[in-house]
Amino acid sequence: MLKIHKIERLINIILLIRNQPGIKVKDIANIFETCKRTIYRDFNTLSLAGFPVYSVSGKRGGYFLTPNCFLPPLHFTCEEAASLLISTKFFLKQKGFPYQQHIQLALAKLESVLGSDNRDYIQKIDKQISIYLGKLKDYQDCNDVFQKINQAILGKRQIQIKYYTITRDELTDRKVDPLHLMFKGGFWYLIAFCHWRKEIKIFRIDRIREIIITENIFQVPVNFSLSSYLGKSWQVVRGDSKPQKVEIKIFPPASRWVKEERRHSTQEITLLNDEIILFKVEVDSFIEIKKWILQLGSCAQVLQPKSLKDEIWEEVNRMRMRYKE
Repeated sequence: MLKIHKIERLINIILLIRNQPGIKVKDIANIFETCKRTIYRDFNTLSLAGFPVYSVSGKRGGYFLTPNCFLPPLHFTCEEAASLLISTKFFLKQKGFPYQQHIQLALAKLESVLGSDNRDYIQKIDKQISIYLGKLKDYQDCNDVFQKINQAILGKRQIQIKYYTITRDELTDRKVDPLHLMFKGGFWYLIAFCHWRKEIKIFRIDRIREIIITENIFQVPVNFSLSSYLGKSWQVVRGDSKPQKVEIKIFPPASRWVKEERRHSTQEITLLNDEIILFKVEVDSFIEIKKWILQLGSCAQVLQPKSLKDEIWEEVNRMRMRYKE
């Protein structure tokens, strides 16, 4: 549990609201691992101290600071500075990460304002912590794409792209309204309204061959949200039908590490005995979860639905035929 003194929490609340205007009380409470009642009391304390914190109601409401609110210079604790170092290690490990140069510059600036104790602490802990990642796409050739997409998102400008669809082995011209950039499963994706398909689609950044920012301004759909768009997809692939319930019996040794992981927001795990578990989940599409099931090999047995069970059976048979050649 995060232990923090009240005065330190009050200062951090001000910083949170300044950096995330419109933040909700429940989100602040979650960050400090306390209840909303405590945060409301903190707001009263800040108000008495003269800090202009105010709230706005409605869907886009939350808590804000009045403009030009003065804050004293920041001072990092050793642990805070180290946490920034550890978190940035993840991004610096990925080749061609779009903000890599900016992160390196930010780290250099951070180190320049740290005290000697903080710098010594960071140097020591840096040698004791390593981060190794799974497969990651090299995005060194995508800097121009990232910059133009960011520019288009901020300016609400429509873009024209040449996009390679790998399933059809086809290059198409698309006119899209860029809505959101997302990093998931080791890849960067652009979520955008496609005027060719007349719907919001997901595009892999590394498959965008050309990009041009147009003069056309677009409006972000009022009802758009990332969580509702992704729905119950296993990773990023969305289905065309309503979510389907999947039941998988998982045997050891895979059952031991599956119990330790949270792979989906809807997952339920039931212990059938000391070694075997029943894994239940709702997904929009079978494409990605089928790959995961096949990775489990003989440790997984699909029980429901029958259509997914048949797909796995057919895939296994095709694999058997390959090995007969």
